[in-house]
Amino acid sequence: MGRPLRAAQDEAGVPPGVWKGQGLAAVGLVAGDVVTERQAELLLGEGRHPGADRIERERLEAGDTPAKALRATVLGRPIEHNQSPETEKAKERTPWLAMDLVFRAPPTVHAAWAGNCLPELLD
Repeated sequence: MGRPLRAAQDEAGVPPGVWKGQGLAAVGLVAGDVVTERQAELLLGEGRHPGADRIERERLEAGDTPAKALRATVLGRPIEHNQSPETEKAKERTPWLAMDLVFRAPPTVHAAWAGNCLPELLD
């Protein structure tokens, strides 16, 4: 806590994260590029585009107000803009700020592990 992300990763022996996915080009990112600490802070901590600093600077230079430039970097749509009658009740609840995803190895890895360990267990 309080240390730069890269230093903590190096100390723990964790390799840096890289961008992956099919939609990266649509948001100006390149698959395989290292995720910087600032990008992670913007995306995960603030819910903003990983390139928010650049986008905001460009919008300000183009003459946008600071509020409008900031809004251009926010991901998603605020709940108050959703006018659907089915979701009126949802406005009364706190919106999700994040979702925790759990990744697991593909079934083939489990099968390979079982193939190596099972004979020893059966002896």
